Amino acid sequence: MSDLTLSKRAQTIGDSPTLKINALARALKKEGKPLIHLGGGEPVFPAPQAAVDAIIAKAQTRKIKYTPSSGTPELKAAVAQYTQTYYGRTPAPENILISAGAKQVLFNFLLATVGPGDEVVFSAPYWVSYPEMVKLAGGTPVVVRPARGLQITLAELSAAITDKTKAILLNSPNNPSGLIFDEAFIKGVVELAEKKNIFLFMDDIYHQLVFDGNKCPNPCAFSRNGQNLVIGNGVSKLYGLTGLRIGWGVSENKALISAMGRMQAQSTSCNSDVSEVAATAALLGDQNCIKELCSLLEQNRNVLVAELQKIPHVTVHKPQGTFYCFADFSRYHADSQLLAQYLLEKALVAVVPGKAFGMDGYLRISFCADQESIVQGVQRIAVALKNLL
Repeated sequence: MSDLTLSKRAQTIGDSPTLKINALARALKKEGKPLIHLGGGEPVFPAPQAAVDAIIAKAQTRKIKYTPSSGTPELKAAVAQYTQTYYGRTPAPENILISAGAKQVLFNFLLATVGPGDEVVFSAPYWVSYPEMVKLAGGTPVVVRPARGLQITLAELSAAITDKTKAILLNSPNNPSGLIFDEAFIKGVVELAEKKNIFLFMDDIYHQLVFDGNKCPNPCAFSRNGQNLVIGNGVSKLYGLTGLRIGWGVSENKALISAMGRMQAQSTSCNSDVSEVAATAALLGDQNCIKELCSLLEQNRNVLVAELQKIPHVTVHKPQGTFYCFADFSRYHADSQLLAQYLLEKALVAVVPGKAFGMDGYLRISFCADQESIVQGVQRIAVALKNLL
């Protein structure tokens, strides 16, 4: 029998650490263990009623079929309206691509723009999938680490740009830190990308989930022609509709959106008919649900930060958005992977190691859970950490 081997690609691409944590947490709970899951990126929040009603109505038609590969006209119209409201631009249908989540939007973008030898620049801490997705597209990930704190400066980013740079990825508010890049930085990055003639992908999936009266700067306000700018977004975080798997990409570069659409057509073909109907309803329905979710998350954040600040030797950066806190636990253990495993075994609390986000010594702790679980989870962590000093 001949040896069967996998591709080099399959042998070099790693698992998603966050999805791995979720699977492990589910398995432990299934075993009856009193696990507290503070590692997830899924708010405990009911789906908007408009989306639920749309799903039921669609199901009752008994017509659940293929949809246009790049998205239904109805959902594109809703995305265009959303884009006008929050970005001051009204894209034409051919400037919009609807995908199976914002993750597929980003992957389509990378497949359409990046090839062997091309570099894609992004800052640490970064979303766990960035490096692997760049490598899957054949490119080279270039990570820019801040000299201090959790946010890079424009000078640090500029220093990483080379003749091989094809794109910049920017996520604000940032997963995992919850920090927002300010207007001066966003303006500088947009201008830098245009000056260097490289693409800029703005991962705006959390752009409305902000606290303390903060607002995310609008990158479109600083773009001259928008040809190199792509905005990625979706319904997963904003409405707590993670299960719909609907995201979108918007750009004034029609050729780019068309190329991204071709990548999609040859992979997933099209999106779920039911999901697109539900996402349309969510975007056009009562938007008070976003305010309610933000209010709940802000309260949860306050509870989490207050509890973490009680633990000696832990440095906490107060999140300005998202639903994550990225805290420095390096005084207890420099290897965040081992520390997260220790807390899972000894405290039965699931968190995500900072190593997965490009910054070891940190742990990403989610405040998606209910407040009782947040308090109890951090208290368990505090008890377990005493044995490490």
